[in-house]
Amino acid sequence: MSSQNCAPASKLGLALGSGAARGLAHIGVLKVLEQEGIAVDCIAGTSIGAFIGALHAAGVPLKEMEEVAVGLDWKQLARFIDPVIPTSGLLDGQRVLDFMASLLPVRSFEQLRLPLAVTATDVESGEALVIRRGNLLDALRAAISFPGIFPPARFGRRFLIDGGLCHPVPVEAVRGLGAEKIIAVCAIPKVEKSPREEFLPDRRKQEPEPGGWHFPFTVQSIEERFRELWQKTRAPSDPEPADRRRERTPPSLLKVCAQSVAIMENQINDLRLENNQFDLLIRPDFGDITLLEFHRAAEAIAAGERATRALLPELRRLQQKPLHPS
Repeated sequence: MSSQNCAPASKLGLALGSGAARGLAHIGVLKVLEQEGIAVDCIAGTSIGAFIGALHAAGVPLKEMEEVAVGLDWKQLARFIDPVIPTSGLLDGQRVLDFMASLLPVRSFEQLRLPLAVTATDVESGEALVIRRGNLLDALRAAISFPGIFPPARFGRRFLIDGGLCHPVPVEAVRGLGAEKIIAVCAIPKVEKSPREEFLPDRRKQEPEPGGWHFPFTVQSIEERFRELWQKTRAPSDPEPADRRRERTPPSLLKVCAQSVAIMENQINDLRLENNQFDLLIRPDFGDITLLEFHRAAEAIAAGERATRALLPELRRLQQKPLHPS
């Protein structure tokens, strides 16, 4: 067969979105692609998608990624946590960066076996940035800088945070790497957005606590609350007393920060998905897995596998579909 009759191979790009613990589904997506012999030519990643994309682009075996994610004792998450007196973030983040560095066999974009783009956001200007060259760990440090949790990462003269604020699924970033066909992976679940009207009950008069009222927001009290939060992360909490099970306590500071950003990302994500041009969208069903439940890694990975297998016919057609002539 002459080369004139052969359709040129198109460059397949993978856009891995943000999603915190849910983003571990990216491992499941990559597993199915590998098992089906569908090789991607370039990757762009946002937040956890940047980290998993970097591991894959560096040649780290998917089996190893899965073993680390599932086998890690997330109840001992405290060893990655380095709390600081809050200035621009609750955690310093250096231990998380050290953990990522221990898994990555390379240190620069130029050493990767596949082209990679990492997205970030300039916290001062709001500008969306795409990082494709230079120090890989510095780029990943910016990519995981979840607002309110980690302080902005210094990158040259800029201070960068999670790229999910602008590009939850980095479709345009992977197109910038030369991708001609794009698989987008969204780890942000759909949320029902119908307006609701609620009526609040009358506020009950609160009785003063013994010893009088105390101003709660001292540095000491905030640090104590923070220690209590991570103590609950390290070990399962004891069952609540029966007389308190009906009561609801306010979400923790960590959960408020994470959920607030997630709500904003969800709104931005839907708008982006409507306007971005991609060839296939993989959007796993996570059930009740929440943003910070990294200990449910096996479930998140399985969700990614299921969603990708359900789209295998479309994936195979995507491989076979020739490019339109320019």
